Amino acid sequence: MTTFDDRDLFDHVEEDDHDPHPAHGRRVGVVLAVAAALVVAGVAWLLLARPQVVTAQANGMTVELLERAQQPTDAVDPAVAQEAGVDPETTRFAVRTAAGQHFAALRWDGALCLVVVPDGDQARTSCTSPKPGAVTTATAEDGSSVRLGADGAAPPSGGDWQAAGANVWVLPAPPADPAAPAEG
Repeated sequence: MTTFDDRDLFDHVEEDDHDPHPAHGRRVGVVLAVAAALVVAGVAWLLLARPQVVTAQANGMTVELLERAQQPTDAVDPAVAQEAGVDPETTRFAVRTAAGQHFAALRWDGALCLVVVPDGDQARTSCTSPKPGAVTTATAEDGSSVRLGADGAAPPSGGDWQAAGANVWVLPAPPADPAAPAEG
């Protein structure tokens, strides 16, 4: 049987005769250096592992509304952005209708999205693949619609669509049917 004698394993470490705890200071220094290296490695990993936003221009799609600087009124709640799967830095307020606030945004893969944030209800998202002339539409329960298009997208035809700013059109809800029973 082979045995290992570790009594003199650390005998080769030089000690300072004036320091009552010579190895303690070195150990603390090594532990701090290792901890700092782990923190730096963790931050680097997080930055590299974060999905990168594919810009709309990379796919030939430009959206005037998204090209302006983000203002405080353009921001959506981080939970809404995460649920919608959009990059929170790309959200821009588009229009407010009876259905709620509508925001233009880009998904992490570059898709053009219309995020509808109703008052007191779950947000909904409508997205389309990034390409020149891309269009996405969100329709509310009352039949009203909001359409978001990339630059160069054809305006909607038919109906009473109204321009509501750069890249945005709104179709009001159809008039209520007078013959329909009243809800009560």
